[in-house]
Amino acid sequence: MRSGFVSILGKPNVGKSTLLNRLVGSKLAAVSRKPQTTRQIIRGILTESRGQIIFLDTPGLHKPKDSLGCFMVREATKTFLGADLLYWITEPRRPNQEDAEFLAEMKKQSSPARGEGNKPIFCLINKIDSVSKPEILPVIDQYQKLFPFTEIIPISALQGDQLDLLLEKTFAHLPEHEPYFPSDITSDQTERFIAGEMVREKIFRFTGEEIPYVTAVQIDEFKEEEAIIRIHAVIFTEKESQKAILIGRGGEKMKQIGKAAREDLERFFGKKVFLELWVKTLKNWKKDERELKRLGFQ
Repeated sequence: MRSGFVSILGKPNVGKSTLLNRLVGSKLAAVSRKPQTTRQIIRGILTESRGQIIFLDTPGLHKPKDSLGCFMVREATKTFLGADLLYWITEPRRPNQEDAEFLAEMKKQSSPARGEGNKPIFCLINKIDSVSKPEILPVIDQYQKLFPFTEIIPISALQGDQLDLLLEKTFAHLPEHEPYFPSDITSDQTERFIAGEMVREKIFRFTGEEIPYVTAVQIDEFKEEEAIIRIHAVIFTEKESQKAILIGRGGEKMKQIGKAAREDLERFFGKKVFLELWVKTLKNWKKDERELKRLGFQ
């Protein structure tokens, strides 16, 4: 059997979380059309007859502007050395100088200390369902010239195109090893973490451009009973004005977020969920290292 860790890397909003969810067959990571949805490493586990792959979904690589941004970039880069294989996922567009810089850093940071050989790095050109085939060929050519990738594979994480080929190539490059986790789990993330991700996803879906980025979700209570799971979550914002937008007139926006999150949670856990959401203001939490740690960003 072949088993190992695969880090999913790339710039914001290229489809890393969509790919993770599709490969493991379960919604583990928040997905949004807006960039920088993922903030922490999320582990998804695929086990089959060929072996086991532990996928590491990472925050998008970007130039950070605050303490939270710095944390997100650290989260992504710390997987360079620990993973057995790296996915660089991008959209069907020609690479630029920033892509080249990130790739050079990936190669540098992931190189073995004693020269045992280069770590496999795949280039995954995602969202091929959004363009015509002739548009993809020049992109492949540009990436071939930019970087010595082990494989370049055009895919659609949303539609599932070419993912069978991706898995075949991935297993071929993983080391021989027994599975690291039991075969019946798709993640080792805590239930609290997954609940928080599902609430965050709905904030991204139902609010405007600014609000999702100034919010954090903390699960204060997660109590599983025989017939129901009771979850109490607090959504933190930076300003009172943002809090008012998030709640909405007569609490309508919060009801919308809560209903959609509860439905996803019930599908994931397979039982009834009682979800209670509160909104509080925590000024400048994104810039405060102590508050970041308190909220789980360590």
